[in-house]
Amino acid sequence: MIGGMISRARPSRSRGPGRPREEATEQAITLAARQVLAERGLSRLSMELVASKAGVAKSTLYRRWPSKVELAVHAVAATFDTIDTDDRGSLAADMRAGIEEAVRLLREPSTGGAYAALLAESARDPDGVGAVVRASLSTKLHALVARSVERAIARGEIRAEMVDVDLLGDVVVGAVLHRSLATGVPDDAFVDGLIELLADVAYARLLLAKRRATNPLTT
Repeated sequence: MIGGMISRARPSRSRGPGRPREEATEQAITLAARQVLAERGLSRLSMELVASKAGVAKSTLYRRWPSKVELAVHAVAATFDTIDTDDRGSLAADMRAGIEEAVRLLREPSTGGAYAALLAESARDPDGVGAVVRASLSTKLHALVARSVERAIARGEIRAEMVDVDLLGDVVVGAVLHRSLATGVPDDAFVDGLIELLADVAYARLLLAKRRATNPLTT
């Protein structure tokens, strides 16, 4: 009720089980796919194995994903849909929240292992698996960075011409993945250092843009 207004109750209709059941089924499938992918790699992942692990019929998988490659990429990409992209008031705060959440996800064995398996297969098959990963997963992660940058431009924190969003996405995603999968678990010091480095670069570029505006001969 709003403002003390009272509305007449209508007879409630129970919601059918369709949508919640579909969501639960998809969650079970994507979790099973990540686990199998992390444990066995893409080459030994099969639709039959994922279906058995998820407790569903193989036909249920094929209705949603035509191939195991598309299922595997979706299973990893879906985890990053849970990242909170709310506006936190500054580019640094937005980036920190996104990086911390990505780090948390990659610490989970099924997600981190599955992502590593996809990257390995992408290197072996850049025109096949690699193309699917770039079109879906990489695009999704870059979009998270782009959203933060767009808000920063709207606030006046940075200028559009100062930022190559694709390059920034590669820097952020690449640094987080490399630390997560190759050199060790990203800790708070890593997140702090990455944010400070990005902030320093942004500040330096802003100062240079201001200097060039007042003195075009500045190099």
